[in-house]
Amino acid sequence: MLRFICCMVFVVIDFVAVIPFLIIGFILQLISPAAKNAYMKVLMKIIFAEINMCAGAKVKYLNFDRIPEGEPVLYVANHESFFDVLLTLTYLPGTICFVAKKQFLKVPIFGQALWLYNTLFIDRDDIKQGLKTILKAIDNVKSGMSVFIFPEGTRCRDGKVGDFKEGSMKIAVKSGCPIVPISIANTSEVYENHFPRLKPAPVVVEILDPIYPKDYDSKDQKHLGKLCRDRIAEAREKNLKEYCS
Repeated sequence: MLRFICCMVFVVIDFVAVIPFLIIGFILQLISPAAKNAYMKVLMKIIFAEINMCAGAKVKYLNFDRIPEGEPVLYVANHESFFDVLLTLTYLPGTICFVAKKQFLKVPIFGQALWLYNTLFIDRDDIKQGLKTILKAIDNVKSGMSVFIFPEGTRCRDGKVGDFKEGSMKIAVKSGCPIVPISIANTSEVYENHFPRLKPAPVVVEILDPIYPKDYDSKDQKHLGKLCRDRIAEAREKNLKEYCS
């Protein structure tokens, strides 16, 4: 409980202290979006690393060399904890567009930071708006920006990997980019499984082999979400037994 209180106090102080740096980000957005992207990636990585330092997650990163070089990709990952974002997003190469639920935009300072980080905020209850978000993500990939999404749509807190929404795979199918599955294991042991306590638990983030939609016919492309989900679930179980038991 003490760790949780200390972490919350640190987060509040950190978010207030970061306001001047966000103002710089807004100015850079007007002058040079490329410079803003590089600046925000460093800033967010520092913030996320500081929060995790308080939480104490012991992260093992595996097989990042599997990420295709020189081209944008669609990153898809399972989602079991708030810490999934902190421990993955800023560690991936290149400029990334993050797809997040619209509620994050309402969080003071954090929402603005995510907006500066090219986040697309999606209303999962509005099909029409959700389609617009997917189309925008496709445009971003075509312009050279990778996209990161949690296809389950929300955190799964029962220890299992939920079904992946096939609609999110259209980002890769329509843009022609590879899909890079990311298996995240044991992040719920850091926070959610012990709320309101924080626990310095082991966590594993593994990059799996890329999936190229062009290698599948139109019928099989409709089930790429299930393919990613099954591979991620298998890797997660393996890593839980090997590194987290």
